[in-house]
Amino acid sequence: MKKNLMTVITMVLCLVNLILTAVVVFAVVPEINNVNSLIAKVSESIELDVKTGSDADGASTVGVENQYLYKVNSGESMNINLKDNGDGKDHVAVVKVTVTMNKTSEKYATFGPDSENGGNYDDIYKSYIIKEISKYSIDDLKSNNTLGQDEIRDDLNGYFGDSSFILNVNYSEIMYQ
Repeated sequence: MKKNLMTVITMVLCLVNLILTAVVVFAVVPEINNVNSLIAKVSESIELDVKTGSDADGASTVGVENQYLYKVNSGESMNINLKDNGDGKDHVAVVKVTVTMNKTSEKYATFGPDSENGGNYDDIYKSYIIKEISKYSIDDLKSNNTLGQDEIRDDLNGYFGDSSFILNVNYSEIMYQ
């Protein structure tokens, strides 16, 4: 008698499990899909990149072996005067900048560091960097120390005439006072 009672209890629990699984499949999963589509619409409206594994700048599409890290100003730091923040003091940013170049770009052969003119563009890099960073106050940089990187990249790509030549601009070190 005990074996039959245990079998009946087991069968009832299996049936309850099956019913709850069906509820999850038919009630919860569609709601999760609705929430995912809502999140996608909201992120699209505020221009967020929600695709996994992709960079906004496209650097992930170029393999590491095809990227060249160029140290602007021979890897030395640059002193850049910052915009006045209203406190009556002069502020300076001390920055080391690295530019990531795409070796597969057509412009790399002409403007890359291995070309005949490779070393002649350091002043161009510095001028774009100084022009962009000097737009910001010390308070701006303290709240977001990556300000201007995308703008510098876009400006340099515009200068060289190839949107895929400069992949990234990074501040390898940044200090301000």
